[in-house]
Amino acid sequence: MRHFWRVEQDDNGLPVVYVHELDFATKSYALKGIFHNRLKASVPFDVEIDLTAINRRGVES
Repeated sequence: MRHFWRVEQDDNGLPVVYVHELDFATKSYALKGIFHNRLKASVPFDVEIDLTAINRRGVES
């Protein structure tokens, strides 16, 4: 697997996305970005997500 994203929850219940990519030279994953409010990436595909718009489980608006 060349790419992976780790998704965690911040103190406010919103997602934080850590984007990693395999470095073939070192055979380890390198952190390529940390996204808090908006995820915008072009690899491995074009995507843009407003992370603040994602509904939080168990939290009323």
